[in-house]
Amino acid sequence: MAVTSIISLAYTLLYGTIAYAVPAYSTFKAIEKRGGEEVRDWAQYWVVFSAFISSQWLVDFLLCWLPFYYLAKLGFLVALWHPSTKLAAALYGKAIAPLLASYEADIDRFVSEGRAKAGDLVGHHSAQLRSQARGLAGQGTVLLRNIQQRAMERAKAAGAQVGAAHSD
Repeated sequence: MAVTSIISLAYTLLYGTIAYAVPAYSTFKAIEKRGGEEVRDWAQYWVVFSAFISSQWLVDFLLCWLPFYYLAKLGFLVALWHPSTKLAAALYGKAIAPLLASYEADIDRFVSEGRAKAGDLVGHHSAQLRSQARGLAGQGTVLLRNIQQRAMERAKAAGAQVGAAHSD
């Protein structure tokens, strides 16, 4: 295996652990055992992390040529959730919450319209799929009856041959 493949695999595992596994488990513990302020901290992490993931393709495109960029990205992710930095809370309070609040009505309208369109689309296609499924079920029933009828005819023919052989 090439060295770059091993490094890529190690980075992917480390990234998944730092970005998802540790925060998800910590969120679970906060929800189930601690509550209150810690749940808010982890909710802020997930909002900031979602914004990071949404823009990551652009940031990667612009900055991937920098030496140690990927290590810096891992460091940034650790700083987001590490209790000594509270970077997620700071970014949430200073940038993301005010930005989302200023566009909240537009976002809500967009989400509401999207849900309605998705519901219409699903309703339309589900009716078509149900109709097609009924048609296929009917065809399957006819096919199964034909197979059973042929099997019975073959069994009768085989029985008739056995009977004819015994009478000879």
